[in-house]
This record gives sequence, structure tokens and C-alpha cells, in this order.
Amino acid sequence: MFTRLDFLPYREGKPLPGGFKLGINPGLVKHEGTQSVLWGEEVRERFNAPELNLARYIKDGTVTDADNG
Repeated sequence: MFTRLDFLPYREGKPLPGGFKLGINPGLVKHEGTQSVLWGEEVRERFNAPELNLARYIKDGTVTDADNG
């Protein structure tokens, strides 16, 4: 049976420092906004734009105009 640490590179019985990294700075996240899926579908229907980039409008939930690319 394997444990979570079995895949780490080891030297002399200890995991190598820096042998496994989770990106540049794991845990550093800045919350920009949250909207529901229903909000997103309502926006897509209102603007009749299935390819609308919702990420531009999630922060405050205000959609000012249809996305033109």
C-alpha cells in the first residue's frame, strides 16, 4: 500500500528539499469574486452570446456590454 509521500524523491531516508513543488508560491490566492452558474447562464441568455467571456465580469457581477473579443 502506498502513502502520499511514496512518490517523493528521497536521499538517506528523507525527502529531498525542493524535490516536489506546487507552483511558484502555493497558497497565495487573492479572491476576486464569485458568481453562481445561474448568474452566468442568465448573462449569456440576456446578451445572446454563448461565447461570452464571463471571467471579465465575475468580480462585481456587472456586465456593461456584450463581449466583442
